[in-house]
Amino acid sequence: MKSLRLIVLFVFLGSLKAFSQDLSRVTSGLDVGLGYQSEVWVPSVTYHQELSLSNFPWFRIGWGVRAWGYYGGRTDMFPKSSAVSSDTLKFGRLSANGASFLLGANFRLWKFDIGANTDLFGVAFGLKRQALYANGGLYDEESGEYYNKYLSSGPATLNALPLVLDKQNGQSEAYIRYWITDRIGVKLAYVHGRVTYASPYKLVNGQTRYSTTFGVPYLALSFPLYN
Repeated sequence: MKSLRLIVLFVFLGSLKAFSQDLSRVTSGLDVGLGYQSEVWVPSVTYHQELSLSNFPWFRIGWGVRAWGYYGGRTDMFPKSSAVSSDTLKFGRLSANGASFLLGANFRLWKFDIGANTDLFGVAFGLKRQALYANGGLYDEESGEYYNKYLSSGPATLNALPLVLDKQNGQSEAYIRYWITDRIGVKLAYVHGRVTYASPYKLVNGQTRYSTTFGVPYLALSFPLYN
């Protein structure tokens, strides 16, 4: 058993050495930009790092941190899509801010980076807003006392995998980045995101989180930090 452990250890160390020899370089940069459509403003600043392999220098995997904001007008928010209810939180305006950890990948073609990324987990915060709690005819004793009343709700604090899970705050984007020079580039993207607010009370079916999705074109300036 001891000799087997030594063999596994040597194989593992040898794999790490081989992998390290295949590493080409790590690059990093900063994207500062704004998304907008139909009175929805989505500014963000993204720090990103990419790792390329010497055998595949044109393909890179990446990770980073995104600081974002969402500012919109009149918005209806709904519970998770699987909930059997028609209740709604109706906001006159929304504002939320957050920070998240992301993963992504891209291809380098000449001066272009073509890729995508998505938030894995993050936090959100912002001012509490008054929302009218409305429904489409469903009524129960548990939450009926809150119907047609204004509830003070704020952005849901802890969030994960907003691309695939309901009731989460976060973003994903597909983009093309063009490097004008070695020191500055322009990124054009489409940002898909979700904004989620948390009710202070359990509503229909015990729901406390209500959300809406958005999609906006996005333009940013890109700055490499080191190469």
